[in-house]
Amino acid sequence: MSLKIEQSKKYMEEAELTLESAEAIFEKAKEEDKDLWANVVKSCYDAIEQAISSAISAKEEVIPIRHPDKIDKFSKLFEISKDLDEKISFWLGKRSSAQYVDIKDDKLSVPHELFSEEDAKKALDESKEIIEEIKILIEKMENNKNNKNDGN
Repeated sequence: MSLKIEQSKKYMEEAELTLESAEAIFEKAKEEDKDLWANVVKSCYDAIEQAISSAISAKEEVIPIRHPDKIDKFSKLFEISKDLDEKISFWLGKRSSAQYVDIKDDKLSVPHELFSEEDAKKALDESKEIIEEIKILIEKMENNKNNKNDGN
């Protein structure tokens, strides 16, 4: 197994662990009535990005460092649906809001004040769907690769 394929598998393991972490944060926030929703959203995006990195590596390509570049490369390497592309782009747009205290329009933008339980639930649900779709794309690619190798 090549190092890139091994990297791909490890990235997917990290994506699944990060998603589990997001679920744990979600449950803790509900149990203790804490504003941890931004943390859930951030972890969900991180899990999506790790799955994207897994897919790029599965193609034995170099993984870009910048977040938008990863998404661009992923969408160019795989035939993804418009729906999947829109979901990934939506969560990329929420990433910095979930992580940084920024100044926007002369006001502070504070992560824990921006996101609700509903936002966090949506992030969890959609990140699970996105990761499953990415797993299917990787599996199809691997099957196609194996079928070509079997034909030789």
